Amino acid sequence: MSTTDHAAPANRDALARIGAVRPEWCGVQAAGTAVSLPDFTLLHAGPPFHDPRRPSAPILSSAVLCCLYEGWAATEPEAQAMIEDGRVMLRPAQDFGVVTPLAAVISPKTSLVEVRDAAGQERAWSLLGSGIGPQLRFGSRDPQILERLVRREALLAPALHAATSHRPIDLLALAEAGLRGGDDLHAQTTHANAALCERLAVELADAPEALQVLRDTPLFFLTLWMAACHLMLGAAARAADPDCSLVVALAGNGQQAGMRLAGHPQRWICSDAGVPQGPRMKPGSAATAPLLGDSGVIDAAGFGAQAWWLARTVAEPMRDWLADPVAGQARWLVGSHPRFAELGLRTGLDARLAAKDPAPPSIAIAMLDAAGVEGLLGRGVHTLDASFFAAAVAPVRSVD
Repeated sequence: MSTTDHAAPANRDALARIGAVRPEWCGVQAAGTAVSLPDFTLLHAGPPFHDPRRPSAPILSSAVLCCLYEGWAATEPEAQAMIEDGRVMLRPAQDFGVVTPLAAVISPKTSLVEVRDAAGQERAWSLLGSGIGPQLRFGSRDPQILERLVRREALLAPALHAATSHRPIDLLALAEAGLRGGDDLHAQTTHANAALCERLAVELADAPEALQVLRDTPLFFLTLWMAACHLMLGAAARAADPDCSLVVALAGNGQQAGMRLAGHPQRWICSDAGVPQGPRMKPGSAATAPLLGDSGVIDAAGFGAQAWWLARTVAEPMRDWLADPVAGQARWLVGSHPRFAELGLRTGLDARLAAKDPAPPSIAIAMLDAAGVEGLLGRGVHTLDASFFAAAVAPVRSVD
């Protein structure tokens, strides 16, 4: 099957570039070194905030913990004051080539996974997971998170850097293993992660505790795949025709949803963020936060909710929140990646077609407490509005 199947002429070269990328995990570095992140700067998911001193509550909670972790503040009120008066700056992670999940905030000491194109020099970065348990990405102020960050930097980061920097790991092979096992590579990465653990078993023989953390964390592969998708879609944007309408970013900051197209990759098209829907882990009255995270890059690349027709067990709990969770991939995915064509998976989300489709794309996304207190509420899904895509493909002068 051609990588340019059903694609408009302006998108054909971009689709070929996506298929040519060979993402591999090649190391772990602190953000201060990896992307030259300065002190008193934190990176968040999604488009820029209208006022970075007033972020959404889950991101504020994570940012407060990062200020404590960095030693910029001694107490939560002091940390929050530094954010609210601008002494600590919040900036979009994608400005630095980083994609971060949900409400996770990146600070200079944060360990990032490094993913590079084996066929070129380009790189992308994402958060190094810290294992199961309380997570910074869930957007709460649980003090256990700080202990886990220290453990991640002391235990996981050095062991995983040593294991991957001399023998990089082919992420397409792991993704294929995951898909064949029933993963969607967003809401579930269980089988891809098992393949990762098998691949690292020898390299981590002298670090069994680190390997056990990976084995106990079925979603550890998620941020690796986020960086891989960011790298692949970033290739679509390089020297793209301005008319190229492929989506290279779908993200939310808890206040606004943002989209970027390959033809104008520096321009965020924004709308008010919708609220994900789905089954809750436990009954409760906490309101769900509007769309949060950069992980929509996975769905834009043709995985996640776009692959639920293949990952039936992932889709089943979402049945009540989807018009048809097993209908197959939609016509607004206009190409096919050579590595996944045999599985019937497609890639290249064309915003121009999505704007006209009665069934626009959905994103697989977790639900978080809007107040930034309770953290994770459950697994969810959010269907984007066709008008969002219409705004993205409108003439530049009408949206700038």
